[in-house]
Amino acid sequence: MNAASKTVLLVDDSEMVLRLISTMLKKAGYQVLTGCDGEDALTQFDKKNIDLVITDLNMPNKDGLQLISEIRNMQYYRFLPIVLFVSDSTISIRDYIKTSGATVLLSKDAIKEKLVPTVKKMIG
Repeated sequence: MNAASKTVLLVDDSEMVLRLISTMLKKAGYQVLTGCDGEDALTQFDKKNIDLVITDLNMPNKDGLQLISEIRNMQYYRFLPIVLFVSDSTISIRDYIKTSGATVLLSKDAIKEKLVPTVKKMIG
């Protein structure tokens, strides 16, 4: 299956981050849905074919951890790969992944270099 048939749900409360990452993913051939926070993102899960979620940690209404927790409780999406952005790269990544439910933790500083290769590795 090629990238064009894969859909990524991108969740961030920063309009600039949404635009930047959407552009990167679209150039790599992915379809992109967006949400401005966890609450908004959950409305996207209504029987849509979502292959991967990329979410920010700190957002209003529902943060990244609350969003991941709710996704993990949905029967259909419980094993969905999830990338969680963190601003603080000093966080112990292994411990954080265990507690967050995210598949991969990515520092916001590394987005430009690592995001698209990470997505390709996860969903093709």
